[in-house]
Amino acid sequence: MAERGAEEARPGPENTYALIGHDAAQAVLARAWRRGRLAHGWLLTGGEGVGKATLAFRFARAILSGAMDGATAPAAALPGLADPAPPRDGMAGDGMAGDGMAGERLPDVAPDDAAARKIAAGAHPGLRVVRRSVNPQTGKMRGEIVVGDVRRAMEFLSRTAADGGWRIVIVDPVDEMNRSAANALLKSLEEPPGKCLFLLISHVSDTVLPTIRSRCQILALPPLPAADVRAAVGAVAPDLAPKADGALLDLAAGSPGRAIRLIEADAGALQAQIDAVLEAPEAGSGLAALDLAERVARSGATVAFRIVGELLARRNARLAHEAASPAARDAAAALWFEVADRFREAELLNLDRRHTVLKACRDTGRLVRASSGSGGG
Repeated sequence: MAERGAEEARPGPENTYALIGHDAAQAVLARAWRRGRLAHGWLLTGGEGVGKATLAFRFARAILSGAMDGATAPAAALPGLADPAPPRDGMAGDGMAGDGMAGERLPDVAPDDAAARKIAAGAHPGLRVVRRSVNPQTGKMRGEIVVGDVRRAMEFLSRTAADGGWRIVIVDPVDEMNRSAANALLKSLEEPPGKCLFLLISHVSDTVLPTIRSRCQILALPPLPAADVRAAVGAVAPDLAPKADGALLDLAAGSPGRAIRLIEADAGALQAQIDAVLEAPEAGSGLAALDLAERVARSGATVAFRIVGELLARRNARLAHEAASPAARDAAAALWFEVADRFREAELLNLDRRHTVLKACRDTGRLVRASSGSGGG
């Protein structure tokens, strides 16, 4: 259970006060507020762990603490943003050149601010956070956000704020809602109360219902440069910063959250073990694959299990890109998605994780050996 303790020791987005990078995204939100053209719904998209939830809480904190009051505040959230579109994927830096956005950022709010303390404790009356909940019948975390989780937040919106202030709902992430939960959210997005703001976080925006997407302003957060990832790791987990080397940052793919998970799970050692399994002759790879499966299938090794799945899927993606023939490319691409689906299903449905690892290693190893021309039977 050491893994779980390590996760709990790290600050979550509700009590992370430094946002490294994403100045262009901050500028879009700050300008929308300043000009009184704030959409009532925002869909924050980008890779998992890139900083979307941290940005959502930063914006909520700035509004609920009154730090935004120095700017021109909208009388109520509007159904759309009439200003020019937000930055495209990949745009980052100190803001958008021209158009009056350079240097605009959301204001900092100190951790000892009264509103910030309440938000960090999950007790602010103006904020509701919708996440997967514990099933009271099993005592375990649900695999999805259910309709009851959303309805409780909608009941909160139906009540007028005691101080006449803003009411904010953060859904983290919207991808995990089941169909009933998504439909319940859609009703409030279609007819939002006044002074209400939805901040929806999506790791895979293509899975979001088109009807929800159409009622939100989409704000894409691109992967961060390696230097920003290293700085963000240092801000959230200073004990891990020395381990954020070049190889690790490459695996992190621009995501500070992913970088932290990779370091904590000793991803470098996992990668070396996977390489040894995949590059060994098929007759001699079985025991090595079994050692790997036993390592990540044990209780408390969920993060390591996920990372092995990601690394195996990544290896198949590389095989697809480097394939010498269309047939080899198609086989690797199909296995790329199949491996990712297998690992997700194993976790969601509580399937045999050891079998999942062994099968993914066997199938990927065959493609690796075929691509190298070594055969392997």
